[in-house]
Amino acid sequence: MNDGQVEATRNMDDEMFERYKVAVERALPRVPVKNGVIEIDSVWVETSLPYDLLEAILRREDLVRPANVERIVLKTRAQQQPQGEQSGSGKRRRKREVRN
Repeated sequence: MNDGQVEATRNMDDEMFERYKVAVERALPRVPVKNGVIEIDSVWVETSLPYDLLEAILRREDLVRPANVERIVLKTRAQQQPQGEQSGSGKRRRKREVRN
């Protein structure tokens, strides 16, 4: 890529990031607030943005928050499993034989 293409790509990324930021700002008033606190999981339910993108947006200093929001908790409560592991004990249930 030449310098012009790199700059165009960077501008497009900044523009898209700004659009996502505006979408999150519009969703924040619809998110439940408990004692002035919003959780990232609640914002995710409203926006369905990937957690890493959502976290980057919520960490920004220029994010406009509603007046009743004092802080945003960025730690998720969702259970995350390492890639390739199954839920539960990993054992398969045995099928019961049909008796005549």
